Amino acid sequence: MYSRFLALILTVLVLVGCEPAQQENPTPSNLKLATSELGMVAAAQPLATQAGKAILEAGGNAADAAIATAFVLAVVEPTMNGIGGRNQILVRKTDGSFQGYNGMTEIPASYVKPETPPNSGHGTIATPGVVASLMRLHKEHGSMDLETLMAAAIKYATEGFEILPGEARRHSIAHEAMKSDPGFRNQMLKNDTVLYSAGEVLKQPDLARTLQRISETNGDDFYNGETAQAIAADMSANGGFVTLEDLNNYKAMDARYVTTNYRGYQIHSIPAPAGGGLVVKTLNILEQFNLKEMTDAQWGAVMNQALAISIRSMSDNYKEEDLDFVQSKEWAQEQAKSITVPNVHLSDVHDFKVQKNQLLADNTDWSGDTWGNNSHHTTHFVTADCNGMVVSITQTVGPLFGSKVITPGLGFVYASTMGAYLSNSDQAPGSRPRTTIAPTVVTKDGETVMVLGAAGGIRILSGIVQTISRSIDRGMDIEEAVAAPRVHPDAGVNPETGQYEVFGNKFSAEFTPKNGWNKSDSSVWAVGGFEVTPITRYGAFARVHAVSRDPKTNTWYGMADLDWEGTAAGPSKSDCDQ
Repeated sequence: MYSRFLALILTVLVLVGCEPAQQENPTPSNLKLATSELGMVAAAQPLATQAGKAILEAGGNAADAAIATAFVLAVVEPTMNGIGGRNQILVRKTDGSFQGYNGMTEIPASYVKPETPPNSGHGTIATPGVVASLMRLHKEHGSMDLETLMAAAIKYATEGFEILPGEARRHSIAHEAMKSDPGFRNQMLKNDTVLYSAGEVLKQPDLARTLQRISETNGDDFYNGETAQAIAADMSANGGFVTLEDLNNYKAMDARYVTTNYRGYQIHSIPAPAGGGLVVKTLNILEQFNLKEMTDAQWGAVMNQALAISIRSMSDNYKEEDLDFVQSKEWAQEQAKSITVPNVHLSDVHDFKVQKNQLLADNTDWSGDTWGNNSHHTTHFVTADCNGMVVSITQTVGPLFGSKVITPGLGFVYASTMGAYLSNSDQAPGSRPRTTIAPTVVTKDGETVMVLGAAGGIRILSGIVQTISRSIDRGMDIEEAVAAPRVHPDAGVNPETGQYEVFGNKFSAEFTPKNGWNKSDSSVWAVGGFEVTPITRYGAFARVHAVSRDPKTNTWYGMADLDWEGTAAGPSKSDCDQ
């Protein structure tokens, strides 16, 4: 499977046709880690990365590249995201100021919560926000025309693309649901029944026509035109709640902005309904400890407890309306008092060293089996240009293939928003339910030093925070920080209280054969009173895509998570070198 994956990547590079000659036979590390003085793209699918890079090389800025990347991802990674879903966007402009966009799905005005929330179907669909937010990004920050930016996405929808092993595996998990929906049968299955295998070409002509209408109308068709009318008719005929009025009224809002100072670095993210508030809370708690002097095992134990505290805080601070409280150092200091540092010293305890090589795809948890059906969803990508603009976007349809619904003739899957998936969230009409997606930017002395985000449900939080701490507290470069093993709090019913709880003393840890924790770490945790579940499959602890920048050399570094099929690539030319 590994050789087939490399063959697929090589095909990608040939299709795009913009790699320099010396990379005709790229090594795996060339695909995951990239450097350039002219900008960077890191995304979860090679075709999307190359589309963003091509826009940068054509003179586009980071916003242009992000739009191209976003629409290609909507075509080639439909299990994770799409134009029927939601996103959050964080932009750092060339003048150093920030702009965020809230493109979350919105509960329809007529929604009535059923006694038994469904897991999928038309009743789980809310008004999509991805197109609206990308149109705002284009209108306010783009420099190229929309038809140019969407050309690659329309090409791959029309002419097809080779399905990668991970996407094919996720299709197989949803096979029964796909067969039960007429839009899915027509779009995603051969002869309405047969799955496409890895390496086969999937064409999506219905989606291509929808994307073409979006490009020709600057997105207006999706909310007010032919596409909007088809959406509303499908919902009305099948028990859905989204109406033409809901679509007409949808607006991508300005996202709120939250920041904290962490050991001289500024961490910028987006709070509720996004998850950046939890990133800030966790780092403020961690700041109370000298993580630099700890062993990796001690660091992991403290990290898990801080994450558990932040996740628990959602129960009484759901909307995060008071951002001063979200950023409160005093609150963090008080919470840190409950954290235990394991004081165990073993002769063979070691500090983690990254093995810098591609992991085997056949040991990756493509399907989400390790964590359950809803663990593997969402995509994150980052773009940066030679003038210093950066864009961080997390885009999702919720769990695998979202609502499991495609309107015949439109070609895209809708996100799951109401129903069982977000049943504990605010599902009142007009609300935008909270998730943990958290596009994040790190600056120091007014310079961008890291831009990142993650995919993978609640583990988005732990992936982002651990990557930042690995860099700032443990002195790792971007490649090491993304590759290092992660932990995440376990949750369940407390037998003493009967209440659902996120545990600080119980967690799962990434014991993968490469770049994983080892037996000595486990011993430290056990002697310290922690219950640890070892997870040995790759891809189960979020997928981080990130770029970093060295202000001294003005060099961008891009890193795609080793456990997934994404890539990083920097432009070989731009307006800045002319």
